[in-house]
Amino acid sequence: MLRTLPDADRERLAGIIERNWPRLTRARGFVGARPGFRVTHGDLIREPAIVAVVRAKVGAEYLTGDEKLPDALDGVPVDVVVSDPHTELELRAEPEGLDSSPMEARALKYEGLPGDPIDASFDVARPLLCHVGPDSGWIVLRDFVEETRQNLTGAMYDFSADHIASALIDSSIANHFRIELALDDGISQSEELPIQKRLKQKLQDNYDAAVVVCRSDARFPSAYHEKVAVRDGAAFWLSSGNWTSSSQPRIDPVGTPSDANGMYSKGNREWHVLVEHEDLAKLFARYIEHDRTTAKADAANRLAAPAQPDLFVPLAALLEETEAAALAPPVPIAPQLLPISNVSFAVRPLLSPDNYAKRVTEMIASATSRLYMQYSYINWPTAAGDQQFRDVLAMLAERSWRDPDDFDLRIIVNSRDAAQKVRVLAENGFNDARFRSQSRIHNKGIVADGQRVLVSSQNWSGDGFLRNRDAGVIIDNVEIAAYYETVFLDDWNQRTKGAFEDGLTGTIALAGEPTPPGMIRMSWQNYFGD
Repeated sequence: MLRTLPDADRERLAGIIERNWPRLTRARGFVGARPGFRVTHGDLIREPAIVAVVRAKVGAEYLTGDEKLPDALDGVPVDVVVSDPHTELELRAEPEGLDSSPMEARALKYEGLPGDPIDASFDVARPLLCHVGPDSGWIVLRDFVEETRQNLTGAMYDFSADHIASALIDSSIANHFRIELALDDGISQSEELPIQKRLKQKLQDNYDAAVVVCRSDARFPSAYHEKVAVRDGAAFWLSSGNWTSSSQPRIDPVGTPSDANGMYSKGNREWHVLVEHEDLAKLFARYIEHDRTTAKADAANRLAAPAQPDLFVPLAALLEETEAAALAPPVPIAPQLLPISNVSFAVRPLLSPDNYAKRVTEMIASATSRLYMQYSYINWPTAAGDQQFRDVLAMLAERSWRDPDDFDLRIIVNSRDAAQKVRVLAENGFNDARFRSQSRIHNKGIVADGQRVLVSSQNWSGDGFLRNRDAGVIIDNVEIAAYYETVFLDDWNQRTKGAFEDGLTGTIALAGEPTPPGMIRMSWQNYFGD
């Protein structure tokens, strides 16, 4: 059995694809093809195959001639799979109708703070408020905002939730505090921009948002992706989730039992933490202010950010996913102040691109018995500058083949593009049996040995792991780790399915393309959340 797809087979299959390219492109809905493994009846077959990606599968009876892809090319089986949006972007070198114009070459380079103060471990004596979404995310965030008295400093990738804007406005007016945010430059005209205008109109000088450039040759290549807020320089809220209705649905499943009905269809799985520690809070605030300062200096160089494409999503599949989530046992997990025992513990703050890669690599390498990971997605990186991330994935791949009694590795990823991404990971050495998929996963968390937990905003791509701006914390405490491990295992046992089972898939809406029958048009942000 092949653990990886050998380079010699990749080259041989790439040659077959190249020779047969004109034939492949005549197939209906063809997007692209690549060497890989095939999946049959939900099982990965570790033999060389050609993976042909199409926008939608159509019954053979509706296809004539070359509209149908061949079953094999030069004796190599062809596995026809439905694309997901990420795969479609990767396979389309220049997607028709998409704006891929780069930012002007300004050669802006990220520079951290002198002395790299983020790379330190802090001794914390007060309990942390551990909580998860959709169970209790909004209620904790609402109370955190309402308790602000002097200032709120935050960094946010996506801010499109009206109820969060209203909470900021009402609290700031009532308690006379100033709000200063750093925001990603991919602000949507339809959802985020009206919120920014309303905040400025209502709060005037008590509101200031700096927009951070995130494009080629900017300080961050693709996203200002933090989700962190500092209150009065004394406490901070940190999360995997944005200030959106999908990451922070306006529900209270713990306090209002009726809100628990179908709660997994109302919001994403997110991990959050609230930390009251002045030195840590002020440290995160320093970096946010640093980003705001450089963002304002860069403002003259900023071009309009190319928008992510809209997507077409099968309505039936969307409803099926929602119904499946709604049928899951609605047992909300309440926030907890932990640890209960009167002990101090270590908390290490993380920022990308400063110290995240180094410290998370150490956390993974130090695990001796079990490692539980829940991520929106994990991409196998191919860029030359991604070797550090490839090395971490290679370490995980090696561990994925160990006897589970020796090392228990479990990985949950979002079902919306799990099939393609896990297939690629398997082709590069992973044991696919260690993966499960789950709907509405937006988390980016790890629990190691039931002792240490990572709560963070870093997606696992080359940019997310190494280069974008993201925030996280590693918390070294058994009770706190057990809280998040319990949530993970409940998801694993109650709400996951095989990585290659059919799930919701969307396709890119090309320029001028009408919405196909049976599908709806969704923004990239609403579909993935990122």
